[in-house]
Amino acid sequence: MRKGDLLMEEYFYPVTIINEGNHEIPAIISIPHSGLYVPDEVRYKMNEGIKLPNMDWYLPAFYTFLVEMGYTVVINRVSRYVIDVNRGENERCGSYQTNLVYTTTTQGEEMYRIPLTAEETAERIKNYYAPYHNALIEAIREKLKRYTRVYLLDLHSFGLDCRADIILGNDFGKTCSDGLVSFLTDKFIKNGFSTVENIPFSGAYITKNYSRQFPCCETVQIELSYCAYIQNRVFENGEENPVIEQEYFKNQKKKMAAVYSSLREYLR
Repeated sequence: MRKGDLLMEEYFYPVTIINEGNHEIPAIISIPHSGLYVPDEVRYKMNEGIKLPNMDWYLPAFYTFLVEMGYTVVINRVSRYVIDVNRGENERCGSYQTNLVYTTTTQGEEMYRIPLTAEETAERIKNYYAPYHNALIEAIREKLKRYTRVYLLDLHSFGLDCRADIILGNDFGKTCSDGLVSFLTDKFIKNGFSTVENIPFSGAYITKNYSRQFPCCETVQIELSYCAYIQNRVFENGEENPVIEQEYFKNQKKKMAAVYSSLREYLR
């Protein structure tokens, strides 16, 4: 049984780890922002009718082929609006762009009718933030027992019009090799995904922290446009749970699988 398989809240575990013991590929996939879980005690304090937009919608469903290919996949099941695991611990409450715990949504809406306490933030770090990072650290260490170099791919999605389907973030060449970025760019383009590097997303805490913490770990943030897998349209501000255009989703998934199949061979 994988961690996170039980859905009843009394057994809830915030992280799902798939192919934890499979080390045929020196790569770890991180999906930190697709979780939807909001505990009752958090929801109770939120303003009535508040929308929680700009999640990385449906990424675990889109990337199911990674499991079949043997990638080790670490998925956060907790909403980024509870705590953002892609931020450092030093900045506790405030802006979604820099802080662990948001007080406004990504659209600038005030989230809480009851102010949060420092104790609540500490509890969220203990219960939801630490387990995700512990899982990543353990996965990296296990790979490094078997390989001299490992790769952490941090998968996200976005709803902005950035004039590209894919944005590859490696902190402007600091977190992974030019060779990896060139390979990914080539495969994305060959499979019909337009690609740019680092603008406006150059990678955040996960990619920057783990490339520093583990010098033999190359990290890259891969951002996928909503328009490149959910529906080929402009998404409205504040949109939650957008409806999937199923045939489009299926076709784009097949093209993306070809990219990761090639990457699998490249890394082995």
